[in-house]
Formats: sequence, structure tokens, C-alpha cells
Amino acid sequence: MTSMDDGTSASTPTNALILPDVIYPVIEQLDKSGYKDIQTDLRTTFFKLEELYPGFSRSFLQTFINKEMPSLSSTINMNELTLKLEKYCDKSSYFISSSRSEQEFHELNIRSKNLKRILSRIPDDINEKREFLETIKEIASAIKKTLDSVSNTYQYFKTADGRQALENEKKEFIKYSKNFSNTLKAYFRDSKRDDVYIAANHLLVQTDYLLRTIKLYCETDTLDDCLYPLLSHHQNQSRIISSSRYSSNSNQQSHNIRQSSSSSSGNNRPTSSYETGYT
Repeated sequence: MTSMDDGTSASTPTNALILPDVIYPVIEQLDKSGYKDIQTDLRTTFFKLEELYPGFSRSFLQTFINKEMPSLSSTINMNELTLKLEKYCDKSSYFISSSRSEQEFHELNIRSKNLKRILSRIPDDINEKREFLETIKEIASAIKKTLDSVSNTYQYFKTADGRQALENEKKEFIKYSKNFSNTLKAYFRDSKRDDVYIAANHLLVQTDYLLRTIKLYCETDTLDDCLYPLLSHHQNQSRIISSSRYSSNSNQQSHNIRQSSSSSSGNNRPTSSYETGYT
């Protein structure tokens, strides 16, 4: 692994993954050591601290490593670590529950899980150019299939607010997908792996937010908000981006949206195709 990074704002997606991919799994093991009664309180405390002080969990983990495992402190890269750990963590709570038996939701779960799994392979595959190029092709295909599956759930949204929320999250997902594509192009020029890890972590987080929107409007179960650290930051950023977008020239806005997604069908379903631009 490359050297440990400093947890700057550019690595916000990694900060959001430290809790579910590193801290929470450790807390879940406390019941085996006789500390099950403090699990919920500890989990909630970490979440609240992360919300109040974005990056707290990352700093806490780095401090622990520096003190308890100093030999590793200069070699662990948090952006790489969270990306690799994604495939080992139990993320079942993020996906659409079995209470929705429709095929569209089942397909969405499968495709979004596959996207996360392929993204988590990047640190292992990036060392071999041929393998990495194949992984990139798989990611592009997985992104498109995930977006198509998201569009297929549109029919189950009963309110205009829900449909607009889904459309907003899709646009965010597409934006970060394009950012990932551009980062890959830059990587083949400058070989900055860490930028690739951060861009991939952005996609992991955006996939969670996209699924969260569907769960919020299509499930009756109460959401566990502790699963989504830095959600308030994400929502604030979305509002800023949205405000900026709507203040621009309307013709340019329409052009940008067409570039990021295909035209919606006659029944006003949200757009779903994704132009990767990897080549």
C-alpha cells in the first residue's frame, strides 16, 4: 500500500466509508468479547461525532494505528484500504429488502452489488495494465446496468417528490461516474493511483445514496441513518450543485443533461444510459 494520506476534503468519500467498512465491523465483534450491551451506544456515538466533525473516524483510526502499529503507519493508505474492504463487509442493510419481491428490485440489488465488487478489485488489478483495462470495461458495463435497473424501479415511486429525489440522485451518480472516467484518463498519463481510489470510493458512496433514496420511498421499514455518515454533507453539496446548475443558461443546461444521460422515454421515466468515455 502507498503512504497514508491526510484526510483532506478531497477524500470525503473515504471518510464516509471508514465507519461502515472499518469501525462498525469491529463494534459488531464486541458481543463475542462480552461487550454487546455497549454496541449500539458506541455505534451511535461514532456516527454523531462523524456528523459533527467530518473525518473524525478517519483521524481516530490513523491515531490508533500510529500508536499501536507504528510500523504500518507510513504504509497504510486509507483510500485504498476502504476500497479493498468493501468486498469483505456485510452491506446487506444498504440494499432493497426482501419485502419488495418485484423482479426490478431484485435485479437492482444484484447489479449494484456487482458494481461494488468490481470497484473493490481496483487496488489488486491496477498493477497489471491488461487486467486493469478489463476491470475498467467491467466497471463501465456495471455502471450502465445499475442505472438501467434504477430506471426500472421508477414505476414504484408514488409521489412526485420521490421521483424527483430519484432523478437528483441519478444525476449525482452520473456526475461521479464521469469523474471516475476522467480520473482514469488522467491516471494513464500521471499514474496517480490515489486519485483513482478516491474516485472509486466516490462511486461506492453514490451507489449507497442511490439505493437509500429507493429504500426511503419504496420500503416501509425505518432507515438506519447511522449507515450513511456524511449524508448531510452530501445533501448540502447536492443543493449547491443544483443551485449552480439552474442559475446557468437553460439551453446549456439541457445540453449538459443530454450529454450525461439519454433522452427520457415518452412516459417521462428518468434517463438511464451512461456514456463512459473511457476510450
